[in-house]
Amino acid sequence: MKDKILTMLESMASHGTAPEEGCSLFGVGYDDAFSRLQKVYLKRRFDRGASAEKFVVGPFGSGKSHFLHHLMEIARGENCVTAKVLLNKDVDFTQNLVVFKEVAKEIRLPHSNQHGIGSMIQGIVENIKSQSDNPYTGDLLLKGWISGLEQVDFRLTAYGKMLREACSAYLDDNRDRFDRLCQWLGGEMDNRELCKELQLSPVTAAEKNLQAKRAMFSLFQFVKHAGYQGTVVCFDEAEQGFAVDKKKMERIHSMLMANINSIVELNQGSVLLVYALTPDVVSKMDAFAALQQRIADPAPNEGFFDGNTFAPLIDLTKRSDMLEDLREIGEKLVQLMYEHFEEEMPVKRQTALERVRDRALRIVEQDLSSSTRRTMVKEVCTMLLRMYDDADEVAAAQDSEEDEV
Repeated sequence: MKDKILTMLESMASHGTAPEEGCSLFGVGYDDAFSRLQKVYLKRRFDRGASAEKFVVGPFGSGKSHFLHHLMEIARGENCVTAKVLLNKDVDFTQNLVVFKEVAKEIRLPHSNQHGIGSMIQGIVENIKSQSDNPYTGDLLLKGWISGLEQVDFRLTAYGKMLREACSAYLDDNRDRFDRLCQWLGGEMDNRELCKELQLSPVTAAEKNLQAKRAMFSLFQFVKHAGYQGTVVCFDEAEQGFAVDKKKMERIHSMLMANINSIVELNQGSVLLVYALTPDVVSKMDAFAALQQRIADPAPNEGFFDGNTFAPLIDLTKRSDMLEDLREIGEKLVQLMYEHFEEEMPVKRQTALERVRDRALRIVEQDLSSSTRRTMVKEVCTMLLRMYDDADEVAAAQDSEEDEV
């Protein structure tokens, strides 16, 4: 754990960006937000098989990535499958098959560090096999479950058949066939050679978007059918993928609206799709009335941070007390460091906390932009690491100050 914490702090000291793992160790100011999302979506709505979309809004440096990472950690704690996709310029959001391939590549079971649809299927098969103490009974249970996959009402009918064959291939230790089936299940549905081998018709250009959407929804249904609570997919850096010309932007808006409609209607999907967006991208949605009406708050003072958990927009700029936010960020980082390294730290915990509060006040006085959160993270992590790395020097300076007093 100590090495993990030091690595995490070093990364944040350099760039101020949220680590992939560990954000829940020092959740910064959104405890109530996560508690509500956990209760309403990850538990209550997922229990009913319901799905939804959220849009986390904030300028660069406002903590969007941290919010997504923390949410995914909470989701994994609730036995949810997760995936984080970077919607950079290399990912064309108007191409559903491209997006689906990224989701399938990044999907991850809650108690595993492995990503990808192959690892997911292996984990699911092994999990079902382990549900019986009797090997014979466990084998019968697993084979019955696998044979029933083709009978599940997946949005893409062929997906159930290929899932059944992939699970059987893994069980039979036919690695080559398993890998080929996972290629198709992961989005290689337009690969003519692969489809010929699997005795399937390749997806045509005209039907790619529709079939890819159905495949992605089928993936979410499979996760639920396998006994997991649901799936949380986070799309980070979406402002890069959405930095396109007007015509393509209109298509993205249309697809987002269609996704909202189809996600709501998805039966037994239990998926939460979360997009991280900058305010300028959200403002462009105002020009697309049908989409704007779906994501807008229902009334003034009825936004997410007003207590309306169902509001689609989670606007991180709506936090009221920036100074208190920065203090909380710094204090939690100090508490994390001292919880694990108190004996190695050359100054008392209270002294470090006082320095953090001074830094928070100075940063707010110098800069009122939302990027102050990133600045605060970088400064506090740097301060703590310098104390840890140069303990003797810091202690000597501390003694000198006390002597002068």
